[in-house]
Amino acid sequence: MKTQLQSVLYPIIFIADDQLDDQYLYRQAFGEACPTAVLYFFTQKAQLLDALRGGVYPEPSLLIMDWHMALRKGYAALTILAQTPVWQTIPVVIMATKQRPVDETKCQQLGYELVLSKETQYDRLVKQLSGLMHALV
Repeated sequence: MKTQLQSVLYPIIFIADDQLDDQYLYRQAFGEACPTAVLYFFTQKAQLLDALRGGVYPEPSLLIMDWHMALRKGYAALTILAQTPVWQTIPVVIMATKQRPVDETKCQQLGYELVLSKETQYDRLVKQLSGLMHALV
């Protein structure tokens, strides 16, 4: 079981994003925004859900989900997260693009309200991630 101090000093971040270039960008940006963060990447939302179920990975401090991944739609993944009480305590950030917006009302009905624009510029992503990490503390 992690302590509050451990989750602040060494936050565990699960990132579901199927684009390898996005994963590289997140890795670099987190290195600047929160160098102590421990990152786990999943290329499918099903892999993310399996990691949460399996007991192999540590409990995450934050989930970041790219909304438009190829193999699993976001609403289905959020529904599964919402139905599991222990997972309801993990903050979830939904990253969406302006070209393919998220139905924020539907996300709110499932209990998830934090939808952010997916940043593709490094400096903006660092600022966005820094803000998220400060909100966790």
